[in-house]
Amino acid sequence: MSYGKITRRPAVLLALGLCSIGAVVTVLGRLAAGPALALKRVELNTEVGSKAYPAFSPDGQHLAYSARGTSSKDETAHIFVRDMPDGKPQQLTTGEGNDIGPVWSPDGARIAFVRMEDGQGECVVIAASGSGEEKKFPGCTAPGDETQPFPAVSWMHDGQSLVVVQSAEKQPAALASLSLATGAFQPISHPAAGMEDSTPAVSPDGNSLAFVRSTSGEGADIFLSDLSGANPRRLTFDDRAIRGIAWTRDGQDLLYTGLRTRGWRLWRLPAYGGSPRDLIIAGGEAQYVAVSPVGNRLVYTVTPTVSAIWRASLGGNPEKPEEHVIIRSPGREKGPRYSPDGKSIADISDQTGNDEIWLSDAEGRNRVQVTSFKGPDLARIRWSPDGKSLIFDANGGQGEDLYIVPGAAGAKPVRVQTGAINGSWSHDGKSIYFQARNHIWKAGADGGSPEQLTEREGAAQPVESADGKFIYFRNWRSFWRIPVTGGDEEEAIVPEHDLMGSTTMQPTRQGVYYLEFARSIGFPVVSFYDFATKKSTVVFRLKDGGGRNGTYSVSPDGKYILYARVDQGQTNFEVVENFR
Repeated sequence: MSYGKITRRPAVLLALGLCSIGAVVTVLGRLAAGPALALKRVELNTEVGSKAYPAFSPDGQHLAYSARGTSSKDETAHIFVRDMPDGKPQQLTTGEGNDIGPVWSPDGARIAFVRMEDGQGECVVIAASGSGEEKKFPGCTAPGDETQPFPAVSWMHDGQSLVVVQSAEKQPAALASLSLATGAFQPISHPAAGMEDSTPAVSPDGNSLAFVRSTSGEGADIFLSDLSGANPRRLTFDDRAIRGIAWTRDGQDLLYTGLRTRGWRLWRLPAYGGSPRDLIIAGGEAQYVAVSPVGNRLVYTVTPTVSAIWRASLGGNPEKPEEHVIIRSPGREKGPRYSPDGKSIADISDQTGNDEIWLSDAEGRNRVQVTSFKGPDLARIRWSPDGKSLIFDANGGQGEDLYIVPGAAGAKPVRVQTGAINGSWSHDGKSIYFQARNHIWKAGADGGSPEQLTEREGAAQPVESADGKFIYFRNWRSFWRIPVTGGDEEEAIVPEHDLMGSTTMQPTRQGVYYLEFARSIGFPVVSFYDFATKKSTVVFRLKDGGGRNGTYSVSPDGKYILYARVDQGQTNFEVVENFR
């Protein structure tokens, strides 16, 4: 059939005409929108201190946020507001409680946030100008680590109610609506035991609710539901830590920062189905993203840091220990671990530009590089009982896997489990324990024949007791144990303070060292639970942020402790201009 005959058919002519009209409309639309502008990243000039939870005002002209450490005498988090882009910060709140996650009312006249003090939370609403009295609503909370709680408030579009995280005794943190007129709560979400919900974000059209559901370990995923909590749907399937989510202006996508691949990266996720896309411009240190409702601008926090490995003596005054640096490099040093004989130290360093395992002697000298992954994030090193091998986590972007590597320069790692973290060894070195799918598992030293050991959802961070009789593990806010030979799970240690998100347990024959957060002093501490007295005692205080990721190791003789300490750090805001 000739081309002329085809074009003379009415249906074909109509189709060609419609295609032509569509092409013209597309071109005109692009012309009206103007040429695409390159994204531009700019760091805001900000005051000293640690800042988080940025939130744009409805007109995009102001930025509210929480900040702590803005003076040498105050480590409490307060609410600040500044004009964009170069305004001077104005402090709106004072007091002893930590003010977390400010959000603007739809009319821009008020700011709501959660205040945490002595383990108790309340929702607070203030005038955006900072004047007038605070309106308080007990019963709210901001779950997560005390050092960095999760965002916990979002405004409904009517401006008369909030979506908050409600706290209830012996119940997981869940989302609820809060009426500002009556103070009444109405449940929205219903997380299962061992999980908690946080980070609510109401969509721009006011019809949908995005939120984060976390496990008792470090995993989390994003969910979407109706405002009533109906029709919940899981959007991500990574079970990886998330710090903040935000809607794009058109309500089609969600932005979030998470540990999905190497570092804290910024991701763009279709709100109604699809795969996350890495927004590379934000780099690998981004957290707590916010999108301006007006203008093409987004903001997030960055924390450029350099950390070293320090050693301190135990047994003296925990407030004034004898301490000094023993491992320092141009990069970040983390996760130190003494060998079983105390003669070597393994740690993770990114001095080559990537996380790799390094070895040194007990004084930090004669360092050699063990691995050469050149990509994935590494974490949680543990030595085998004979001191010849190391087990550790690696996350290369497709999930976390468990590896074993000989403790020697240039050794080749072997993957022994996929989708598993927190590996440790049996006392005879013939088996390994690990955390996977919210349970504790046991397998051969080569990863073969895995078997599930625990029944409790949310079991995490397994480690065998020094006598080889029990497996200790964390379950939410306490430590449990189960016989190595099998049997009933029982609660073994109830910490006096809050457990950290990644709390390293180190059993000895006399007791167990572990990491927790002491509210009274505002810092992470290493505590020791004594089997004889059945009491815990603080043995060391981590004041410089090194304890937030559980990086400490007590020497086999109990005389010293290794830990990561930040040499330099400043949390700043970065703004991306021309974002659409």
